[in-house]
This record gives sequence, C-alpha cells and structure tokens, in this order.
Amino acid sequence: MSKYTDNYAAAAAANGLRYDETNRVIYGQKDGYDLLIYAEDKSYPYVMTIDTSAKRSSGGLTKEESKELVKSCKGLTGVESDGNLVKAKMFLRAGAKQETLIETLRESISAFTAFLTGKGYTPCCSVCGQNVEVSGFKAGLSYMHLCPVCEGQMRNNVANVAEKQRSRDNVPAGIVGALVGSLLGVAVIILFGQMGYVAAVSGVVMAYACLKGYELLGKNLTIKGVVICVVIMAAMTYLGNRANWAFTAVRELSGQLGFSRYTFFDWFRELPGMLKEVGEAASYLETLALTYFFVLVGAVPIVWGRLKDRKASRSMIRIGYTGADGKL
Repeated sequence: MSKYTDNYAAAAAANGLRYDETNRVIYGQKDGYDLLIYAEDKSYPYVMTIDTSAKRSSGGLTKEESKELVKSCKGLTGVESDGNLVKAKMFLRAGAKQETLIETLRESISAFTAFLTGKGYTPCCSVCGQNVEVSGFKAGLSYMHLCPVCEGQMRNNVANVAEKQRSRDNVPAGIVGALVGSLLGVAVIILFGQMGYVAAVSGVVMAYACLKGYELLGKNLTIKGVVICVVIMAAMTYLGNRANWAFTAVRELSGQLGFSRYTFFDWFRELPGMLKEVGEAASYLETLALTYFFVLVGAVPIVWGRLKDRKASRSMIRIGYTGADGKL
C-alpha cells in the first residue's frame, strides 16, 4: 500500500469509518449522516471532500453560513450545497503526518455534522430526497448517496451512456466541428505570438475546443474521434505558427526595401523560403518546435482527462463493495 493509502485507512479506522482501498474513499455513518470522504484530484491527495446527502425546507446554504462553518473549524476551507448534496472541503499541508490527518478528520467531521444538525438538515437520498437508507456510489463522474429505487434508475442511466458511447459517430460532421474548434486554438497561438510569447494555454484551448467541436457536431466522441482530433490539432498548430510568423513578417519587414509589396498571404504561402532569404529560417523552426512542445504540454492532460472521463462516465461503483454490488 502507498503512504496515502496507509494514512487514509488509519484515519478511517480511528474515526469509526471504513476505507475502500480500490476507490480510495473513506465511507461510513457519523451522527446519522452517511459520509463519503475522498480526494477529488488524485494529484492533491490531502485536499479532501467530505460529502453527504441532506436537505432542509429552507433551501441551500448561504454564504454567511458557509463562512460560519469555516470559521468554526481550522481544517475546513469551504462548504457548498447543490440540490441534496452538501460538500465540505478539508485541507492539509502536503506530507502531513498520519496523526495530523486523523485529528483533522475527526475535528472536521464533528464540525460538519454538528453544523448540518444545527442548520436543520436531515439525511436523504441524493436523487429522490427521501429520508431512507442509502448506500454510497460513484455514478459516472459524481459521488452519490442512493436508495435502492434510485440506484436502479441510475444504473439504467449509466447503461444508456455506455450504449451511446458504443454508437457510431458522424465522422464528417465531427471533423468539421473539430476544425471549427481548433480555429480558437490557432487564434490563441497568434495572439500570444504577436505579444512575443509561446504559451501552453494555446494547447489547452486547442485541445478542449477541438474535442468539444467534434463531440457537438459528431454527436459522440469515440476513440477514433480522439485520434482524428489529435491529427487536426497537429496540423492546425503548424498553420497557427505559420500565420503568426506571416503577421510578424508583415509588421516587421513591410517597410524594408524589396518587401513592401508582400502581403500576409504572400508571406504565408512562401514563408520558409522567404525567411531563409532574410536569415530567420532557424528562428522559425525553433519557434515551431517550441509551439509544438507547449501545445503538447497543454493538450496531453486535456486529451487524457477526456479519455478517463469517457471511461468513468459509463461505470457505476458501489463504494465498499465488489462483484455484483460493485461495478456495473
């Protein structure tokens, strides 16, 4: 087991809870509330969410109430409600000792449940809102507390998502969508390039807009669609860098003897040869390589994240269980 797993398991046991090692979730019941405690981003294992399902007749939390809870417990940094879900954020410094995690978790849970009770919240199912026995689930990308009836409905919903992902995408329409989306990435490359920068944000924008464009017009984002988007990203990055250099050439060289008659389109069409003529070919290739590097840095997490989300969106896992009661 990893250090984090050891610490989570110890913190769960010390607080009368259980630990699902497979899904890295602490779960159980405290003061009548069913809790799921997890790190939403595995890269930040000590930024944890304490999650429960509860409601009250007066509606969701106010900003003043959220501030009240945070002020009462140093381990909590925020709390929010969304429908029947109430989530509190617990923060520990990186590398905190096991004893610190145990005590901070104890204080945070105690403050959280006391707060919910004091504000009139009663436990319920995340979907139907009834005060009945529930179990913890990760359905798609969301954590939920579901009664048996809503569990069945949610399994059907997840099955429908899985069926949709197995359906064929409209490749021609998807390509059009990806090309339209990638133009936003090209615009960012040119914008930062004209300011003298090569930024990884261009890769983030390029990847997100390209994938989203394909999905919107193609009606589905398959693995084939992702591969097509990657090819389009590579081609449009090249065109974006070339357009950026063409704009720069017009701005910097248009007044020099012999270049006054060249337009943007002239530079764009004949760029490599013309840059070689003015001694900038090496700089152009260096910038192109740097642009590809930063697009790679920005785009890889987005593409990888979409693939993971796609896989997760078609699964339903019962926290603390395996087999027939676990993954769909």
